[in-house]
Amino acid sequence: MKKLFDWFDNNILGLLAGFLLVFIPLYPKVPLFDIIPGYIVRIRLEDLLISFTIFIWLILLVRKKITLKDNPLFKPIALYLIFGLLSVLTAIFVVHTVPLQKLHIEKIVLHYIRRIEYFSLFFIFFSSIKSFRQVKIYLTLFIITVLSVTIYGYGQKYFYWPAFSTMNREFSKGFMLYLGPHGRVLSTFGGHYDLAAFTMIGLLILWSIFFSIKNKIAKLATFLIICGAFWLLILTASRISFLAYLGGLVFLFFLWAYKKGVGWALGRYLMVSALSILIMMSFGDLGDRFNKLLRLNERLSGIRDLVLKPAVAPP
Repeated sequence: MKKLFDWFDNNILGLLAGFLLVFIPLYPKVPLFDIIPGYIVRIRLEDLLISFTIFIWLILLVRKKITLKDNPLFKPIALYLIFGLLSVLTAIFVVHTVPLQKLHIEKIVLHYIRRIEYFSLFFIFFSSIKSFRQVKIYLTLFIITVLSVTIYGYGQKYFYWPAFSTMNREFSKGFMLYLGPHGRVLSTFGGHYDLAAFTMIGLLILWSIFFSIKNKIAKLATFLIICGAFWLLILTASRISFLAYLGGLVFLFFLWAYKKGVGWALGRYLMVSALSILIMMSFGDLGDRFNKLLRLNERLSGIRDLVLKPAVAPP
C-alpha cells in the first residue's frame, strides 16, 4: 500500500497533466455557471480541473517535490504578470480607462486571473516531466487528441454533429448549434479561430514527428493524421492561422537544417509548403478568402489577357 501511495505521490502531477492535455481540447465548451452575471466569460469544467491541478502543484512546490529554479521561463512570465498587475491598477486608479465600478473591476480582474490560468499550464507540464519517456507519452496523447478533434470536426461539417460556440454572448450560454453549408468548423473548441490555432500547432508537431520516425507503419499513420488535420485547418477558413502554419514550417525546417543539412531541409520545406498552398488555393473557402484578399483573379486575368493577346493587329 505504501508503494502505491509513493508512486501516486510521485506521479500525480504527470497524471493530471496528461488528463488535462486530452480533456481541455476535447471537452465541449459548455459553461457551468456565470461568474459575472450576463458576461460572455463563464466558468467551465476545465477551469475547475485546472484550479485543482494548480492546488496540487502548489502543495508539491511547498513540499519541495518540484522547484521553479530550473524553469527558464519563470522570471519572464513572472515579470509579465507583474507588469500586467501594474497595468490593471493603473487602468483603474491612474488613467481611469476602467471605471471605478464593481462590474468593470470584476471584468478586468477576471481577465487577469484567466491569464494566470493560461500560464499555469506551462508550469504544470514543465514540472511534471521527469524523463524523455514521459515526453513520448505526452506526444502520444497529443496525437490521439489531434485525431479526435479532427474526427469530431468532420462530424460537424458532414454529419451535423453539435457545436458549442463561445463567439458571442448568446452562444456562450451553451446552446447546441449545427453548422450550415458554409459554416466554419470549430470542432470541440469555442470558435473556429481557437480550433485553427490548435490545428496549426498540431500540424507543425506532427510534421516534425513524421520526419523523425523510421517505422514505415507509424510514418504512414502519422501522414494520414497530418492529411486529416490539414483539411480541418482548411475548413476553419482562418487566414492568419494558415499564414502562421507557413511561418512555422520555415522555423521547423530551419531547425531541421542543423541536424540533417540545408539541402535535406530545404527540399522538404519546399515540397510541404508548395503542396500546402496548392491544396489551400484549390479547395475550400480558405482559398476563396485569400483570393479576395490578394485580388488574385484580377491580377491573373491581366496576365492571362497579355499572354493570350495577339502580337499584331488583326488582318
